[in-house]
Amino acid sequence: MSGQFQNRLVGTVVIVALGVIFLPDLLDGKKQRQVEEFTEIPLRPVIAEQTSDDIGDGYTPETFEVEEIAATQDLAQEAKSQQVNTAPNKAAETVAKAPVNKPTAAPVKQVQPVKAGFTLQLGAFTNAQNVDGLVKQLRKNGFTAYTLPAKPIDGSLTKVFVGPELTAEKLKSYQQKIKKITGLQGKIVQYNPLEN
Repeated sequence: MSGQFQNRLVGTVVIVALGVIFLPDLLDGKKQRQVEEFTEIPLRPVIAEQTSDDIGDGYTPETFEVEEIAATQDLAQEAKSQQVNTAPNKAAETVAKAPVNKPTAAPVKQVQPVKAGFTLQLGAFTNAQNVDGLVKQLRKNGFTAYTLPAKPIDGSLTKVFVGPELTAEKLKSYQQKIKKITGLQGKIVQYNPLEN
């Protein structure tokens, strides 16, 4: 090979190498780097005891009073002590036998759910994927579907409902459409809003 050709070949290799090294940096421009700053949180704050000199003269710390709202009573013990301390005279016997006015708690009324609607129960299933698929299919076809419990769990029963509606007749009209879509007849039950 001639010397001139070798010089051209070496020059070309040098220029290509420089292009490979520096060309990507020139085309990319300046790269922005994000520096993550870490802060250290102390495990436990160190509190030095303060003296009255630090706070100032005349400072008195606040005091709080704790009031007892209600004391517990042993009504059975109270009744026994009244019977033991009775005198032998007749007036004392009538006092001891008189009914003791004991405070009684008012009976707690249980709130009954308002029965203002109906819902169509399609069934109870243990496979969470089947429940999710059924609910999606019902919603896709325009029905309001929900489950109890709200999030299906594999292995435990999950009920699937359509509704609620104010009248059972409206749900009866849904039954045929739902049976065509899902193959499930379902039954109309009273809607209980407290179950949700």
